[in-house]
Amino acid sequence: MPNQIAVTKRPFDAARWLAVMLLLLLATITRADTDKSHGLLWEIGKPGQPSSWLLGTIHSEDPGVLNLPAPVRQAFDASNSVVLEILMDADAMKYSSSAMLMLDGRTLADIIGAPLYAQVSAAIASRGIPELVLNRMKPWAVAVTLSTPALETGEVLDRVLYQDAVQQGKAVYGLETMQEQLQLFDSMPEADQVTLLRDAVENLEVLDSMQAELLAAYKQRDLGRLLAISEASMQAGDQRLADDFQRRLVDDRNQHMAERVQPYLRQGKAFVAVGALHLPGKTGLLERLQQQGYTITRVY
Repeated sequence: MPNQIAVTKRPFDAARWLAVMLLLLLATITRADTDKSHGLLWEIGKPGQPSSWLLGTIHSEDPGVLNLPAPVRQAFDASNSVVLEILMDADAMKYSSSAMLMLDGRTLADIIGAPLYAQVSAAIASRGIPELVLNRMKPWAVAVTLSTPALETGEVLDRVLYQDAVQQGKAVYGLETMQEQLQLFDSMPEADQVTLLRDAVENLEVLDSMQAELLAAYKQRDLGRLLAISEASMQAGDQRLADDFQRRLVDDRNQHMAERVQPYLRQGKAFVAVGALHLPGKTGLLERLQQQGYTITRVY
């Protein structure tokens, strides 16, 4: 008999919050340059060392995102190195594909049961995942797949920045490894993974509209709005799961990124690009770097 995990308590809007995280893996011109709630590109500097730049990204292949605005392109071209969340190279992609699969002989249907599996199978059709592959995927991997927009080209912003850096012969670094990022999900209790998957299936239409809202806020360079969308998705339901997501996927990673980016900032002329939701807020990178003595100036 399948080892079905029952989930009786409806959690906070986990799928919505996960979609925010994955999409943002986000100014009004009238705002002052010191206002950290608006802006995507920031100049980071200290006396006695060349300045660097920090860009907030979004996991999107929208042409309005991929066509870099002039200030962003100028900063990128002027940089000596490019520092991304992770290196989007072939090794990372190969690892991610294998890490999403179960190798212990179980199937997804065994874990989540036939009724939910039927829903998942129908929902995943829009992502082009074959049935044979789906049934070997871990619950968190399916939830992640459903919580990100269906891509046509796969050329999302982070990937394009990586390719441009390689083409220009720039040194390229990653603040995290693919293993570290996926371990954030892989280490979740299986019951929480199933909760995440169930929520994603039940909220597919809501996720689509929310992703459109996130993209619109990103194009407006409205970090404050993006942060508000994330916080709103955490207000209802299981606060334990909400707090765990916030700590593991945002707060802890912000701290690690702020530490790991230091060597590149000391060298100067580094173009750093991370998910836009890592920038704002009291624990965001902008605030952390300012506390470390850096001058933060909005460029775009």
